[in-house]
Amino acid sequence: MSAMAEAVRPAGVSAQDWARLSAAQRLAAAELLAVRPAEISVTRWLTMGEAGRRAALLQAATAPEVCGPEIPVAPARGACRVFTVRQIRPGTRNTIEDAGYQGPGEAQPRRAVRAADVFDRMEARAQAAQKPAPFTPGQIAIARLYRTLVERHEAGAIKLSSLEGRTGGSGRGVDVTDLRLEEARKIALLRRRIGDGAAMVVRRVRPSARGAGASIILDRRLVDAVCLEDLDPSAVLVAHGWTAKGEHRERLRNALMAALDRMQGYP
Repeated sequence: MSAMAEAVRPAGVSAQDWARLSAAQRLAAAELLAVRPAEISVTRWLTMGEAGRRAALLQAATAPEVCGPEIPVAPARGACRVFTVRQIRPGTRNTIEDAGYQGPGEAQPRRAVRAADVFDRMEARAQAAQKPAPFTPGQIAIARLYRTLVERHEAGAIKLSSLEGRTGGSGRGVDVTDLRLEEARKIALLRRRIGDGAAMVVRRVRPSARGAGASIILDRRLVDAVCLEDLDPSAVLVAHGWTAKGEHRERLRNALMAALDRMQGYP
């Protein structure tokens, strides 16, 4: 139990503080931190009472009023990202205007909202620290495309034998098997581009600098951890026994950027 708890030590909790906790306390802390809103620090979250944590979760799960009253409060949804939908005004070439749903009697279109992912959180932290964006729009786009393809493909085959809504000139439906095979080909292509390299190699770092129990982090494992499991570089380091210090985070981020560039087709 102790070994398992150490393997899931949350990022933001020092190894010294983690070592002082019993196995039961570690498990409880890990469960609490799994639902911590990103804007609340680890220390504050662990010291808050149950009522305070419940109120914070409900507040974080409530969509802003500018998104409309129909969006339910959903703590399991996690943090959200609000954005404005824009379009080119019909009949013009380059006049941009706000778009989206506009309810009866509402003066402006509502703003849209979506679940925030690890890239949103890293961008928000960089903005708060007045640092440049950690990833380019192209890198984020390919990461999210990879996540969408894998999640949809792993969801399993659709029971219907064809998608009648998608028809070609002959009027025939598109076979679901063909669609899944095409998704599988795209996923395989992206994974070939990631390659078999290693983002973090144990033998190149002194034991005192890398952390106890550090293990190799392959590029494919790094991409899957960030894109599919929604882990930031610090959490990936901790999960592999590395010390989550700035030097290691920067190396891992650079390795992730390079892998995402290769996934886009850059050499």
